[in-house]
Amino acid sequence: MSTPPEHGSKYWQATVVAPRDRLGAVEAILEAGALSFSDFEIPNSAHRRLEALYDSPPDRDALIAALGGLPVEVSAIEDRDWVSESQLLNEPIRAGRFYLRGSHHPPHPAPSFFDIVVDAGQAFGTGRHETTYGCLLALDALAKRRRVRRPVDLGCGSGVLALAMARAWCCPVLAADIDPIAVAVTRENAVHNGLAPLVRAVRADGLKHRGLTVSAPHDLIVANILARPLAKLARPVAGALVPGGVLVLSGLLEGQETLVRNAYRGQGLRLFGRIALSGWLTLLMIR
Repeated sequence: MSTPPEHGSKYWQATVVAPRDRLGAVEAILEAGALSFSDFEIPNSAHRRLEALYDSPPDRDALIAALGGLPVEVSAIEDRDWVSESQLLNEPIRAGRFYLRGSHHPPHPAPSFFDIVVDAGQAFGTGRHETTYGCLLALDALAKRRRVRRPVDLGCGSGVLALAMARAWCCPVLAADIDPIAVAVTRENAVHNGLAPLVRAVRADGLKHRGLTVSAPHDLIVANILARPLAKLARPVAGALVPGGVLVLSGLLEGQETLVRNAYRGQGLRLFGRIALSGWLTLLMIR
C-alpha cells in the first residue's frame, strides 16, 4: 500500500535503518527509480540510516517485502527548492589537495589546492559519501607519485572523480555511466569547471562503448559502484589496464572486500592500498 499524496507534496521519501552487512543490497533496492539517495551514519550503532527520494509515492509494502521485512517509513515531503537549500547547508570539502565546493562558495585561497565546483543535483557524487571521499584521497596520493595519461571514471555519477583526475593530471579523462542523467550532469559540471576540453562523458554499460574500447588500454581506472557489479566487471576492467596500470575500486563495505579482491586477484591484480571510512572501503590495486 502506497502512502497517499499530501496537499502541496511533490516528493516522497523512503527511510530504512539497515545493518551494515546488508547495506549493499538495501541500497540497490532503494535506488531503483529514486531521484537521489543518501546514507547517514548512526552514532554508536552498527546500523546506517538510508533515505531515498522519489517523484511518486513508492509502494511501502513492496519495499518491505523486497528488503526481507526491514521496516520502511514512507513520507510525503513538502515541495521546496531542496537543491538550493542543500547548497546553503553544505560546506566545502577538503580531501587531500582536492577542494570541493558549491558555486556559492569561494575557491580555496591556497593555489596548491585542486578546486572543483559541484552543486547538489540529480546524479550521485558531491564528495560527501565515504566512497567518493575515499577515491579522492586515493587519487591525491597517486597524483603525488605517478604520471597518468589515459584515465577512466567508470560509473561517473556527477563526474566528481573525472574532474579530480583532469585537475590533478591535466590530461583527457573518459567518464562513463549507464545513467543518461549522470552523463548529462558530468558534462555540465565539466563546463562549469572549465574542464570540458578534457572530460568526455559517454553513456555505457560497464566498458561497452566504442570510446572506451578505442582509448584502451588505460593506465588508471576508477570504479565507484557497488560490490557485486565490481566483481562482475573484473575480467573486462583488468583487460583494459596497461601492465602496471592502477585500479581504484570503491562502493563496497568491509564485509564485501574478499568478494571484490578475489575477483581482481584472479585477473592478475594485487592490492597495494586500502582506505577505510566508516565501514566503507576504497581499494587500490595494480596490474
